[in-house]
Amino acid sequence: IKVEGADGDPVRYMGDLAVGSPEGYGYMHLRWNRGKKSIGLNLKSPEGKTIFEQLVATADVVIEGMRAGVLERLGLGYDVLKKINKRIVFCSLSGFGSGGPYHKLAAHGPSFDAFGALSAVQPYAYPEQTRKTIPWVPVAMHAMGRDAAIGTLAAILRAQKTGKGSMVEVSGAESAAYWLPEGADVALNKTQTYKRTPNLMNSLGKMVYWPRLHAYKTRDNHQLFFQCYYEKYWTFFCDTVNRPDLLALYENSDDIGATDEVIYDELCRLFVERNRSDWIDLFLQHEIPCIPANTREDIVEDPHFIAGNNVYQADYPGVGKLNLTKTPIKISDQDFAPDIAPAAWDHTEFVLCEMLEMPIDLIRDLKEKAVIYTK
Repeated sequence: IKVEGADGDPVRYMGDLAVGSPEGYGYMHLRWNRGKKSIGLNLKSPEGKTIFEQLVATADVVIEGMRAGVLERLGLGYDVLKKINKRIVFCSLSGFGSGGPYHKLAAHGPSFDAFGALSAVQPYAYPEQTRKTIPWVPVAMHAMGRDAAIGTLAAILRAQKTGKGSMVEVSGAESAAYWLPEGADVALNKTQTYKRTPNLMNSLGKMVYWPRLHAYKTRDNHQLFFQCYYEKYWTFFCDTVNRPDLLALYENSDDIGATDEVIYDELCRLFVERNRSDWIDLFLQHEIPCIPANTREDIVEDPHFIAGNNVYQADYPGVGKLNLTKTPIKISDQDFAPDIAPAAWDHTEFVLCEMLEMPIDLIRDLKEKAVIYTK
C-alpha cells in the first residue's frame, strides 16, 4: 500500500520518456510502483495519523522512503509504531541516513554515486566513443533498494521467529560506498597495501593484455565484449580462428605495450569479418568467453533475454497493453504479472472499506475534511 499526500508521488512523471502521451507516466513509476495500491492520506491530521496506525496494526513492514526521520517528526516513528505492532519491521530508506553531517541534505541518485566514488560505466564493455554516447548508469539508487530488501526480509524472518520487530536503516550514500569490490578498504589500510608482482601495467601505462578484455565492432555494426584475458582462453581463441601468429606476437614480444597495440589493431580487423551472431555461435561451440555488448534496443531482441521469459503484458488504462520487463528473480511456481502502477489515490476507498471496514459515510466525511484523498 503506497501512502501518498496531496501532491502524489512525483516519480510518476520523472524521466525523459513518457508512456501513452507526452503527459503520461514515466517508466520508473511503471516499474517501481507496479502491484501497489495507492491511498491518499494526510499524515499531518490527527485522523490521518489514526488511519495510518490502523494500517500499521495489520502490516508486517513500514517503509519510509523519504528523508530519514520524516515519520518520526510526524509522530509516527518506529518507537511509536512498535507499541501498536510489536512485530513491525520499520525500514528507513533515504539518501544519507538519520545521522552524520549530510543527513539533512536533499539527495538524488547521482549524489549517492558521487559520494561512493563510483564510476558509472564498465570501462571495458564498450569502446571509448560508445561510452560517451550511452546513458549514465546509476548504481546506488538501485543498490540501496537491494540492500533494504535483504535487510527487511531478514528482519521479517526474525520477527516471525521471535515476535520482535526491528528498525532497518539503509542509505543510498552508504550503499554506494560499499559497492566497489576493494573500495574504501584500500584507503583504510594504506600502510599494509602493496602492488602485486609482476606489475599488471605495460610499458605504456595500460593494463597488460588489455585488448583481450575489450569491446569490438562486428560486420553488422554491433558490439562484442571479448573476454579472453586469461592465457587459457586466449589460446582457445587463437586456435579456433586459426591465428597462431597472434599467440606468437606475445610469446616473442620484448615490449608488451607495443604488442598490445598491434594485437588490438589485428582484433579490430578480425571481428569485422563476421556478424555478431556468427561470432557468438562460434564462441558457444568452443567455450570462448565473449558476450554481446548490448544497447537497450539490442537486449530486447537478444535470444538469451528472450529465453529467460523476461517480458509480461499489463493493461495501462487509456493507453492499452504495454510490454514490460519482469524481474531477475524467478520463482518456480509463481508467474510474475503484477497490476500496472496505480494512479495517485486509486485505492483509497478500497483500502479503507475492505481492509479497515470503514463505513462509506465516514469516508465521505474524511474526504471533505481533507484527511484522505480519493479519485
